[in-house]
Amino acid sequence: MKHGNLENMAQHPEFTRAVRDLVLAGERFRARAGRRHGLSSTALTTLASLHLDGPQSPSELAARLEITTASTTELLDKLAGLGLIARQPHPRDRRMLRIELTDAGTESIAGILDAFAVRLEPLADRLEPPLRAAVLEFVQEARRSLLAPEPEENAAS
Repeated sequence: MKHGNLENMAQHPEFTRAVRDLVLAGERFRARAGRRHGLSSTALTTLASLHLDGPQSPSELAARLEITTASTTELLDKLAGLGLIARQPHPRDRRMLRIELTDAGTESIAGILDAFAVRLEPLADRLEPPLRAAVLEFVQEARRSLLAPEPEENAAS
């Protein structure tokens, strides 16, 4: 059973560690922001998803969050109770709901995302355009790689 290319990781430990530390720093930032607003990390991810990607159905949110529909309903009930989201009828299919941010939800998540951007954008602004493009490409590829389904283990091993 192969668990990744450990030889390659050993050749670049500072790079692998730096990326790991960046991911952890992002998680800590989100956790601190959630605590300040009395929200879980999953709730913040939900608000950010609605802010950045627009209204979604409960099942779309469940898939994005990788949680059950029951957990999604509980989360949406809490966010609606706090006045951060609203359930609206789907414009084309009345059997479905669309989840939208309220003005309070937009204000809350926009402030958190702005605080995140204020920390990162000045760093990016210091990079020459070709290096900035390369870093952006790497980050986008790393995101896709980390979100990809786990490869199936070889049944013959």
